[in-house]
Amino acid sequence: NKPRMGLFYCPMEQSHLLSAQFCSGLLEMLTREFVGRTFGQNWHHVDMLVERAPFFWHYHPEFELTLTCNGHGTRYIGGDVAAFGELDLALVGANQAHTWDAKPRADGRLQRIQVVFFTRDWLENLVHGGLPELTGFLAWLEGIQQGAIFGLDCIRKLLPAFDALRESRDLARLSCLLEIFDALSRDPEIRYLDSQGQARNSDRRLDAALAFMQEHYRQAIRLVEIAHSASISEATLKRLFRQRLNLSVSELLMQLRISQACSLLISSERPIPLIAEESGFPNASHFYRQFKCLRGISPGLFRRRHHLRQQGQVELPPTEGFRTREGHPRQAPDCPTVPWRVPEDSA
Repeated sequence: NKPRMGLFYCPMEQSHLLSAQFCSGLLEMLTREFVGRTFGQNWHHVDMLVERAPFFWHYHPEFELTLTCNGHGTRYIGGDVAAFGELDLALVGANQAHTWDAKPRADGRLQRIQVVFFTRDWLENLVHGGLPELTGFLAWLEGIQQGAIFGLDCIRKLLPAFDALRESRDLARLSCLLEIFDALSRDPEIRYLDSQGQARNSDRRLDAALAFMQEHYRQAIRLVEIAHSASISEATLKRLFRQRLNLSVSELLMQLRISQACSLLISSERPIPLIAEESGFPNASHFYRQFKCLRGISPGLFRRRHHLRQQGQVELPPTEGFRTREGHPRQAPDCPTVPWRVPEDSA
């Protein structure tokens, strides 16, 4: 790996591991992190006492569950930016760009960070190998693409399990981890970070359509092209999106484009009209309208609050995620719907 922009350059042969919304603006700032194992097990637990959590964009194919205690700062997961406080628990989806940025405490206390890395393949092997009780959690995990943030009540209930995870070994250690997994999907205060906030059974047609959209969302694409990529009719495509994702095709495409724009606003000095173009919007005015509808603030204000050069200089709102805790699209008060639609007959 060769040095670049203060981090490590991510070779192009690894770039397919990234979700598409980050391949343009953040590839040169990302580090592919390689995760080890805990005592030879197919998951990994890290326990750290640190003065600060420095900003460091990275990604890896494992899911990551991060508990932060006694910290204050900003959490970046994909296109989601949020301030976090004394207790924070977040699940990061596989191959999602992410980082935490927490400054040293004024009182000198250390921050405790516990991280659990695990893979879907490992859980599937457990299910097939004699732990069918994990089937429900695995189905729920299917709905986590970008990530999820958990409520304070859930975190407080899980603190003893995380404490035991640090001290336990062998079966007792695995038991602590499974106790944590069981509580995650039951949290009524969970905030999903993307449109995949509801578990779904895999559907090859839907997966093919989603893959096509992730590859081409920065271009002018038509509904018929998306349907063709999945070998289904346009009507079937619309029905699948509404039934499985509770979204229209246009709404998901808009979220992909806005997420790309957020990444560029955070990490670059590009002019906003250029960011609009590179994120798939036909013109800047259309981008401004849709960004305000989905984020509730203008692109310029989002950049002033969250750009990397601003870290530690401004006070952040609690969250600017796309969706409410019930999983419904979050709209600004004066924007009842997203008026744009995927063109059906013309590019």
